[in-house]
Amino acid sequence: MNKTAARMLRLMDHAVTEWRIPVIGRKKGRVLRRLLLEHQPRRGIEVGSLFGYSAILVAGWMPRGGRLTCVEENAYLAKFVTSNVERAGLGKRVKVVVGDALRILPLLRGPVDFLLIDARKEDYLDYLRAVEPRLVRSALIVADNTGIYRRDVKSYLDHVRGDSRFTSTEYDFGFDCMEVSVFRG
Repeated sequence: MNKTAARMLRLMDHAVTEWRIPVIGRKKGRVLRRLLLEHQPRRGIEVGSLFGYSAILVAGWMPRGGRLTCVEENAYLAKFVTSNVERAGLGKRVKVVVGDALRILPLLRGPVDFLLIDARKEDYLDYLRAVEPRLVRSALIVADNTGIYRRDVKSYLDHVRGDSRFTSTEYDFGFDCMEVSVFRG
């Protein structure tokens, strides 16, 4: 991760703490960083970008040549994502697409080895299913907010925990959880 991106994340950490904006944050970010370094994904998708915190975190820790496509439904927020990613020096690695993820995900092409889901909670399983045919073996799938929205994401959790094609682990942060799954193919 470059110094500018790291500085942007520190600034965002301060802002989200002051304003109580829901982002991945430091604790989850440390786990996500470790997972990204371990799995070395090169072609990722983020569903739900808010203002770009996780886009900067993910793109900053992807290996050289890695690309992240962010799907953000809100056009106003997508402009923040684009601006923040460019300011972090990661503009060439991140593409921001505006629109409903359930309509956009089936249109995206190519293999996917990383998926971060952090949008409409009741649609988590539908987001995964839209990308599932393009997941490569050992693809990393991260679903945020699976603790505080447990009821809303139940069908998603049942799927990744009950389908033998996935190995899934819950990371409990006390205030919330994050489900991390690896696609076995």
